[in-house]
Amino acid sequence: MAIETNDSLAFHRAISILNQHKGYCQFLSLSEQIRFNTKNQKLNQAFDQLILAERHTQAKKCADDSKYQLLLLKADYYQKLDSVEMAMDYAVQFLAQAEKKNIDVDILKAISQIGTLYVKQGQDLEFKPYVNKAIKIIEAIKDTKQLSKYYNWLARYYETEYTITENKMTLDTAKIYAQTAYQLGKKYKQNFQLFSAFQALDAIAYHYGHFKESLSYQDSTYKYMQAAKVYDKIPVYFQSKAFTLLEMKDVANTILHQDSAIYFARKYSSPSFLANFLKTGAEIYEAVGDNDRALQTFKEYDGLRDKLNTEKRTKIINELEQKYLKEKNEKTILALGNERKLLWIGLIIACGLGMGFFFWSRNKQLKQQQIILETEQRLNRARMNPHFFFNALASLQSFAINETDAILLAENLSKFSHIMRETLENTYREYVTIHQEESFLREYLELQQLRFPDNFDFAIRIDPKLDENNLLIPSMIVQPFIENSVEHGFANINKKGQLHIDFTNKNENVIITVTDNGHGLNYNAPQVKPHVSRASQIIKDRIYLLNMKLKSRASFSIENNKTDGVTVIINLPLIYEN
Repeated sequence: MAIETNDSLAFHRAISILNQHKGYCQFLSLSEQIRFNTKNQKLNQAFDQLILAERHTQAKKCADDSKYQLLLLKADYYQKLDSVEMAMDYAVQFLAQAEKKNIDVDILKAISQIGTLYVKQGQDLEFKPYVNKAIKIIEAIKDTKQLSKYYNWLARYYETEYTITENKMTLDTAKIYAQTAYQLGKKYKQNFQLFSAFQALDAIAYHYGHFKESLSYQDSTYKYMQAAKVYDKIPVYFQSKAFTLLEMKDVANTILHQDSAIYFARKYSSPSFLANFLKTGAEIYEAVGDNDRALQTFKEYDGLRDKLNTEKRTKIINELEQKYLKEKNEKTILALGNERKLLWIGLIIACGLGMGFFFWSRNKQLKQQQIILETEQRLNRARMNPHFFFNALASLQSFAINETDAILLAENLSKFSHIMRETLENTYREYVTIHQEESFLREYLELQQLRFPDNFDFAIRIDPKLDENNLLIPSMIVQPFIENSVEHGFANINKKGQLHIDFTNKNENVIITVTDNGHGLNYNAPQVKPHVSRASQIIKDRIYLLNMKLKSRASFSIENNKTDGVTVIINLPLIYEN
């Protein structure tokens, strides 16, 4: 049983009633609270409840089913936490269990979760086999009350596929599913599903260029948004309307709705989402010619972004500080208690030995966790896309058949073998010189150009102030972002890709800037496909380890460019070979 409500008061009433029933374990109540808190971004509460739920899975009366359901709760939690690989691991485990138990509804839940994670990694098309499996299950469902949410899910999937392939057939399919979801939602008076259906129909009409129809759907979206009490979607409604009005050259109403989007984002959105609304708002204000407002909004966005980056950097430090103070207080209390109990010297010695063993064991565990994290990072450094190696070999094979210049063929083979050797060596090598990194990236990109002829150009520039033969940077720290630009950012663009990699010296730091003119990132509008996948999480973990080891303040950021494409900035300390 799931408690379907966005009203906090109604939810807590339902939980109170649920807790009065003693026939089932407390896991059921906890699971609903975890689901509610995760959905509403209350991740600290959700984490504490996950720990309690883990303990309750040991109870005999609910162990088997609760352990199974806990997998999906963890997948949802880690997906909201943006820890994609852990979320995927739990979602796949849940899918395997659901298929073993032959529970169709749970199979669909797992596929839906996996689909969200594929989109986060920029691998929408790889998700297609799961969709085909889901369609077969959905078509066999007899309880039609459940179907509206699944048809909405399919509509959103095919609408997203259209943004990648621009195949109008997928848009037609999306419209059929959205209309079916609307009919079922209307029949069973499901406000949230009606909201979702109109949201999909709005996006589809926008893609078709039917802007008046899009506005009509947006008004219906707002109506059912209010009925379903999903108030956090109100800023998205106003900004979507601003985009449509911008296309219709209605400047006054574009500004009015963009103002409303920012107003409600301040009221209902988290700071990170507010930053996205401010950035998009600056772009809209600029597009309508209100340059003063655009500059003012962008300055606010820039300030908020810096604040969020600072908060992210200090969060880990604050958590460690709190743990340290807690342990210190516990030790002080223990010492005072021991002074009053001198007669119990034997017990004190036993406690001391026990604590000593505890801290020794804990320290050993922390070291093991660090070793595991470092091992995972070595694997990540070696995790260059296997498709690259396969496709590069295929290109070289074709090159060998058609190319008459044996010297040129030998040069390309040499580049390929050098990249393979460097990738293997970087698995164990923590640092490389800037010169080694530049050489590796150049050969990698030249082979990518062989795979995608005339698809993109690139330039690598090194600041003369940098001692490229002696300055060290973490190995393979740039390659994941470059791979995303080539494989995803430049996919299906209607112009030639441009990729720029710059190494500069600023404030006694090495600044690496990667800029492309590809698809870019867009978290609100469905028509643009984000192309940064696991690179972000991999680099985040590596920089965390680097800061731990060197007590440094390394960081990185990923932002959309003003026109199109993405800029990645990696800020590293100066590390000299000697």
